[in-house]
Amino acid sequence: MLSIVRQIKFWPRGFLALCASLLSAYVFFSPLNVPLYNLIMFPCPDPRTPSMAAQFSQLEAYGAKKRDVEFRSANGNLIRGWFIELPNTRRVFLLSHGKGNNIYGKLHHAPLLLLCGGSVLMYDYQGFGASQGQISIDGACDDGVAAYDYLVQHEHRKPHDIIAFGESFGCGVSSQLCARRQVGGVVLQSGFTSLIRAGRDRLPWLRLYPDWSFPKPLVLDNLSVFRKAHPPLLIIHGQRDFNLPYANAADFFAQAIEPKSLYTVADGGHCCFGTIDQFVATMKGFLAKNGL
Repeated sequence: MLSIVRQIKFWPRGFLALCASLLSAYVFFSPLNVPLYNLIMFPCPDPRTPSMAAQFSQLEAYGAKKRDVEFRSANGNLIRGWFIELPNTRRVFLLSHGKGNNIYGKLHHAPLLLLCGGSVLMYDYQGFGASQGQISIDGACDDGVAAYDYLVQHEHRKPHDIIAFGESFGCGVSSQLCARRQVGGVVLQSGFTSLIRAGRDRLPWLRLYPDWSFPKPLVLDNLSVFRKAHPPLLIIHGQRDFNLPYANAADFFAQAIEPKSLYTVADGGHCCFGTIDQFVATMKGFLAKNGL
């Protein structure tokens, strides 16, 4: 040890300064100092506009009725959303939306899911839309469970009739919901295998850090949920998704156990559906194949 110290003593000062700078940079840019949730979660205010009334009225063309709903998350904060009910069906899609948006910006999901033969519950995480609280990954996952419990306890829906539908970051919420509650099926649109991978895709230098260096509460390992027994899974992903690359879907499908299905949108970007006919046919086929 003493000999090593003596050798370092005679190293050029410039080299030692460079090593110290590199070490400082390595520590400064480590996962402990990079808020990974900022890559996938941004609080989005309530963008009510006069045009929303027209969009709401369009839902009636599908025979659906919209009701404002609210329920409490695990920490007591009030979560607000809409229950868009399609008469004469027990099936309901529980929609967990993506990052910098809210239910007002994602209302276009509702008609597509109504065409697939189910009602839709849309809700905003804490810190999004009109919901109370501040954003956090754990809080959003709790909000998804609270939305599920609302469907079971207040809308009297059976677990088998609830389809968890996650979009982008919402895929993490839907995956964690599957680990905590029984659902009939799960659909992951433009998802990611884990938050660590999503972080490395967006910030390539994070590939220099081992998995154990990432804060455990922020790992959000979605793939691990589907490496063991799980409800029927449908993965939807565009091959031209530059936010969360298609490799996430390919690896997810390869490593998840059955039952599973993959719907690839050849020229699709992030959060794509393909054509309406393609999406509806794929979704109905998935539901029929798995008795949902």
